[in-house]
Amino acid sequence: MRNRPMAFALGTAFLGVLAGIGILLLTGWLIGPLNRGEASFADLGPESKEDYIVLVGAAYAQDHDLDSARARLALLESPNPAQWVAELADTYIRQGGDSPELQYLVELADGLGMANSAMIAYLATDTPVPTETPTPTLTPTPTDTASPTPTFTPSPYPTDTEVPPTDTAVPPTDTPVPPTNTPVPPTKVPAPKPTATKPPPTATPKPQSTTWSWSARLVGPGEDAQGCTYGLLQIRVTALNAAGNQIPGVWVYDKYSRVYNLTGNVDSPDWGPGETKYEYGDGGGSLCIASSQGGPCVSDYTRDMPCYRNPPFEDKWAAGYCQCCSAEAAANKELCRQLYEAGDGCIAYPAGHYSWRVVFRRSN
Repeated sequence: MRNRPMAFALGTAFLGVLAGIGILLLTGWLIGPLNRGEASFADLGPESKEDYIVLVGAAYAQDHDLDSARARLALLESPNPAQWVAELADTYIRQGGDSPELQYLVELADGLGMANSAMIAYLATDTPVPTETPTPTLTPTPTDTASPTPTFTPSPYPTDTEVPPTDTAVPPTDTPVPPTNTPVPPTKVPAPKPTATKPPPTATPKPQSTTWSWSARLVGPGEDAQGCTYGLLQIRVTALNAAGNQIPGVWVYDKYSRVYNLTGNVDSPDWGPGETKYEYGDGGGSLCIASSQGGPCVSDYTRDMPCYRNPPFEDKWAAGYCQCCSAEAAANKELCRQLYEAGDGCIAYPAGHYSWRVVFRRSN
């Protein structure tokens, strides 16, 4: 049975926060640049939207009503709210700790089918109750019945009659046995026949199995139409063979959008025959090489590559985004890290427009 007081408290908190969000929407309607009647949950800021997602996770943790959770997330009008839930849960995991908000987000991501290996440790598992083994009933050992000892009965007749000795002597035999000197004919051993030596069988070489490796990097300002005040929401994919040549006709799969793309499908002179791309309205991707369209992955998934949300600091430093903050930040990594941790994305967007490049290389 569920904890009714807890469910009531969370429900009350949920309604209270919804009321607060409604007040924010009304305030924006009254004094903001929006037209009257157009305020909605989609107009909330990124932090308010994330708080709202945590509340949806708290409600789902109590009632496990997935349809209601999807309907509440749909109010954000995001193209892929389930991916947003998973990314927010990953953010809480990277920040460390074991807060109730993290548990709510992990359970909601699992219900939406977006749980990854990092979230498995936070999902509760049921421990089976051991079955009691009945104590066996002891069967008494039957008592041996002693057999009666036979009574000795004396014979009525005496047994002391002496037998007279026999003195008949056997005469010795002195006839010598002549020795036998019959020669044994020698046994002819046949000569061994030569055995033909067969050459050992030739081993048939087995074909080597094909494996794929991958690398990924964030595209920096000045490359692929990327800058400090503009940018794409894109992942560019290149498939290479062992010699480094591009391979057309390779299927690539995105775990989050669940879309298959074929290399060589971009009709542009700037793109090679072994390249394809994924474009996002928000969110990002994690890719693998697939056996065919609709087939399973034959390589590992790449790391998560956020295109809308702020990428990890080390990626932004390596890509040169600190120059978008200031010249001092571009030359001082620790200064740039302080700006990053304070919430400065060093790009002229609320969240950002970022691009990535992924290279898959075949072993043979």
